[in-house]
Amino acid sequence: MSASSSAALVVLSLLMGTTVRAEATAPPWNAGVRQLELPAEPTGNEPEVHISPGVPTTLAFDAELLRDKEGKDTVALEKRESFVLVDVGQATLRLLPSDTLKSGERLRLMVRFKDGAAPAAAAFTLVVHPARAERLLEVSRAPRTAASYQREAKEAKVEAQWCHEELERERAERGGPGGLLGLIAAGQMDNTGVSTRLLIEAVTKSPGNALVTLEVYSYRAAGRVAVELVMENPQGEPPWSTAGAMLTDSTGMELKVLPVWQRGFVETDRKRQHIAVEALATREEAQGTFTLKLWEAGAGRTVTLSGISFP
Repeated sequence: MSASSSAALVVLSLLMGTTVRAEATAPPWNAGVRQLELPAEPTGNEPEVHISPGVPTTLAFDAELLRDKEGKDTVALEKRESFVLVDVGQATLRLLPSDTLKSGERLRLMVRFKDGAAPAAAAFTLVVHPARAERLLEVSRAPRTAASYQREAKEAKVEAQWCHEELERERAERGGPGGLLGLIAAGQMDNTGVSTRLLIEAVTKSPGNALVTLEVYSYRAAGRVAVELVMENPQGEPPWSTAGAMLTDSTGMELKVLPVWQRGFVETDRKRQHIAVEALATREEAQGTFTLKLWEAGAGRTVTLSGISFP
């Protein structure tokens, strides 16, 4: 495949909304700290906390955690051996899941508090996701401060604004012309056009990738970037259907990824298939190198490529 034909594929199909959508657009994951209040009386509903292999999750409590007479922590964690790190501090719990945990697994976590106030213990359900994890949860038993409510309201306002902008963007794209005229009408074509870069030599592939990566192209237009992958499914593996994608820079900042485009299923006959990921990003936001992670629903297979840069 030439870079010019690949650019035509992404520009005319992915950017203009004629793509097969594998996942509904969602606001940026984990935009802020999650606030969690524990009721004094048990309700039978255990809060869910999303974790991901290789991504640390920290729970910060407003009370000291209980230790036994020998000074050991009393944290009860299902499949504790499947975590690279379980660091119990005075009032914090830091978890680092290993790659042995599979997508969709649900693990029970229980902590106990030293002061004996109600509730004396708290239980959580850890839900394993192949890519998305909650980084920080502030868990409180006492009434929350006004500052915490203000912060939560601010984060909700940012999320609502993002959803509003995304809705307006989709309305504008669906109501406009297609092809190059559509790019012009949507403001995605400036005097530099669409730039393309072949990345296959620069990209590092994770050893555990579920698909074989044959070609990698990156693109940049006005306010947009995209990555196109030419992939094969290993012989004997079930068909692959992309459920979601994430693009993060070296600091962990995540770009706003749009619905993933995939040309049908990646079948088992090793036929080449195309997967493309598009994100909203200014030229300043899309500098440096990024890591792209794809995952499928259910089975938990993933593809991770690092060293991605944009023209």
